[in-house]
Amino acid sequence: MDDQKSEMLMLFGWVFAILIIAVVMLYPYSNYQFTTLGISSGINLYSCKYSEPAAMGIVDYGVSSYGNVYNISTNSIESSITLNNLLTNLSGDYNASIQLNVNVMLEYQNRTQAYFAQNVIFIDTKTGQINFIDNVWNDSSINASLNNKLIEGNGTVSPSIKNYTYYFYQAVNQTGDNITLNNNQTVYLRTNSSISKEGKPQIIFSYNDGYGWVEYDKVNLLINENIKNYSILISGFNYTPSYNFYDAGIIIGGPGDGSNTTLIRGSAEFTLSYWNGNNFQNVQDAYDFGCDTEEGINNAVVSPSFYNNGLLYANISSGKNIYLGNLWSMNSSNIGVLYVNSSFDNIVISFNKHGNTFNESLKNGKGEFTMEAGSYFINVYSNNNKIYSENYTLKKEVLNNIDIKQ
Repeated sequence: MDDQKSEMLMLFGWVFAILIIAVVMLYPYSNYQFTTLGISSGINLYSCKYSEPAAMGIVDYGVSSYGNVYNISTNSIESSITLNNLLTNLSGDYNASIQLNVNVMLEYQNRTQAYFAQNVIFIDTKTGQINFIDNVWNDSSINASLNNKLIEGNGTVSPSIKNYTYYFYQAVNQTGDNITLNNNQTVYLRTNSSISKEGKPQIIFSYNDGYGWVEYDKVNLLINENIKNYSILISGFNYTPSYNFYDAGIIIGGPGDGSNTTLIRGSAEFTLSYWNGNNFQNVQDAYDFGCDTEEGINNAVVSPSFYNNGLLYANISSGKNIYLGNLWSMNSSNIGVLYVNSSFDNIVISFNKHGNTFNESLKNGKGEFTMEAGSYFINVYSNNNKIYSENYTLKKEVLNNIDIKQ
């Protein structure tokens, strides 16, 4: 009887200790709104899948590692892709797709519409030959489709294997298309949202594989109403009208039609950034899996990494991935965000991290950067004259500021 009482007291002690730890951990974040990853309402990141095969890479859902949610509204998402002896195999098929996936949202009258836009590198990983493809899917309601009265561009509306219609285009006879990549060659993808001169919402698909930026398709959404709001949206607060995610990501998966390939060898480096109004900025919170596309890959491990100059990237290599989840986050990783505010226009800011540099032009004298925490030597130039110089320590998990005044 005494032994049972002792065991009960010990159990009560452990429960009490766990409750105290939980309160201490959650208290600093009590002012945030939490998703179902945390303790309240919001999107559920693990409602799709949390094991391979999956679309693997960098995806921003508008949710941090602690579950606080946010919105990013932008008109441009950009990614870089560098492949190093990468080889995939699907029953003798060496093709794969690398997809820059975004969601565009538009509002007019009392209606909200959403479209899922895919900017795709179709690659034969055995030969390195690439083609560029774009898709647009209607996410404005459950099982929504498209027709030629709703969308126009270089491509056509076609039926999918699920009997939904979607927009499809493959670049033909355009500069840089249908080339063979060299090992370690970098390709850039960019997807923009804009309003045409005629007032039509547009989705613009571009790539750069060493021949300069090529705008290979400009898609018009044929909305004959006054548009209240139109942008690429990343949001952890709610779903699209068809209950998909408002996310953005760069992922690798099978060649198409929901196929799953396998990473045999080699590696890839991905970056993901958005236009913040002044410069392209690496996403602050990222996960290593995508939910909106059905193509996936096996045997792929995604790891957070930093270039020598302090910028973020994801490294994808072969291996058994037992964890699909947060890749990096402002709340839990060795990264910080730096705000630059200058009274000068048209400045160039240079970041030097142990001899490794990157430069950025800021037309309005303002910028925002997501980088590895640590020491940098920062120079700022205006009209080729140095106006600011400092040894600066970027602190992790906080918002850092530099003010440059005349």
